[in-house]
Amino acid sequence: MPEHAGYEKSAHLYDLFDRKENVEFFARYASQAGKILDIGAGTGRIAVPLARRGIRVTCVEPSPAMRGEFEKKLRAEPALRERITLIPGDATSFDLGRTFPAAFLSGCFDHLLDDDERLAALANVGRHLVTGGLLVFDVFLGLMQDAPLSPAGEVRVGEREIRRLVGGQVLPGRRKETVLVFETYERGALVDRIEERSLVGLTDRDAIHRLLRASGFAVRQEWASYDREPFHAGDALLIVEAVREASGE
Repeated sequence: MPEHAGYEKSAHLYDLFDRKENVEFFARYASQAGKILDIGAGTGRIAVPLARRGIRVTCVEPSPAMRGEFEKKLRAEPALRERITLIPGDATSFDLGRTFPAAFLSGCFDHLLDDDERLAALANVGRHLVTGGLLVFDVFLGLMQDAPLSPAGEVRVGEREIRRLVGGQVLPGRRKETVLVFETYERGALVDRIEERSLVGLTDRDAIHRLLRASGFAVRQEWASYDREPFHAGDALLIVEAVREASGE
């Protein structure tokens, strides 16, 4: 995603706190497709379990720090390199020169700041899908409010306790600055503090549908959870399954 989507100082902590139970959700698509394009693949939290099941995953990730964490997993399991290709790149401009039966955008659509970036990304993904190929992505519509810095989980690692705090402020132009703070305590004393600030773009379901149509996609299904609960207006999470009907050119 664009450079304003940062985990550069805290990528090594990402997996400790990302507890979204969505691997099985995406695995259903991956097992049918056989090979997958994973855009904004992060640390490989989804790609690695898929590769362990024999699925070939081509991963695009712009963040050097996140790719570094991903590479650590590949070094720990060298056999996965036969099924995982990790490429630096941005959703709006990566160019692989081949197409796929399905693509994922998980946890990163919000980092596209405006409709121009969203349309560029969707059109680019469309160019990398076969006709009839599927794009599956999630959007956190519940981000559209101010939120004071508040506790958002804690994890114990050996003698250390790591606490995460999350907050944010809505800005003009349908954007929001998000703040992530990670505090590390040892024997009750604060020994490290990391603060990350990044921008996310605010959007809504109608705008997403419009952009999908403009980039050659048709919405097939929508959900409000990874358990496939139906989406209703006001739900915080929107998950979209869209099919590529045209090139998006």
